Amino acid sequence: MNNVSHIIAKIVDFINDFANASSRAQQLDRKILQDVAPIFGLLGDSVSLATAKVYGSTQLTVATDASGEFNKSDVMAFMENVDGSETK
Repeated sequence: MNNVSHIIAKIVDFINDFANASSRAQQLDRKILQDVAPIFGLLGDSVSLATAKVYGSTQLTVATDASGEFNKSDVMAFMENVDGSETK
């Protein structure tokens, strides 16, 4: 399988699992709101939104080797600066 067809297969897998992934995300959101309600009360929505923002700002990368195959031992995660403060 060449690299392009491999990527297309992964996209198809993602699309086919979207309903399940959405359900899992909603379950996580409900759990977060349930867990923070006793502590933050009505501010629980802020915790839920902040969690979603952190997840949304995270990008995973997987390097490829010389033959174009994914190098599973070279996985990195990057996160965007979500709070707006400057880095030093």
